[in-house]
Amino acid sequence: MKSEDYYNKIAKGYNELYGEEQLRKWNLVKQLVNFSETDIVLDLGCGTGVILPELSKMVRFVFAVDNSIGMLTKAPKLDNVKYILADAEKLPFPDNYFDKVISLTMLQDVRDWDVVLKEIKRVSRGEVVITFLKRNKNASEVKKKIEKYFKIKKFLEEEKDFVFLLS
Repeated sequence: MKSEDYYNKIAKGYNELYGEEQLRKWNLVKQLVNFSETDIVLDLGCGTGVILPELSKMVRFVFAVDNSIGMLTKAPKLDNVKYILADAEKLPFPDNYFDKVISLTMLQDVRDWDVVLKEIKRVSRGEVVITFLKRNKNASEVKKKIEKYFKIKKFLEEEKDFVFLLS
């Protein structure tokens, strides 16, 4: 089953299943990243937008991207957030567009890590935060791929995830 089909299927109950976990990750991200009211931010793999009510108050604008229409329809309507149905392998943004990029627990669901990491690198001009499930059998390979494209400023192990602060 493709990841977007899986997430379309679980979208209705996603916040109940994973909302608390996503908010724990968000609290960690807030400690790592200094958001500014002038920032334009990409939330890649935004899902149901659990972190967006708070993030949107901290920055100028958020582009929230997901490949699951089911997840996007559950996201909150916010004035400075634009939701976009798109694939992480082909982001519809110009080079160096985002001050910050956040991608919480999305990378393990993509088909080609190299392509997605190159895309994140292409659209970012500032810090990037990526979380990746520790229990994923490819975790060490993904860490090597991340190191190939980014400088790791900080690496943390959360309960279920590896957390990368990158530049």
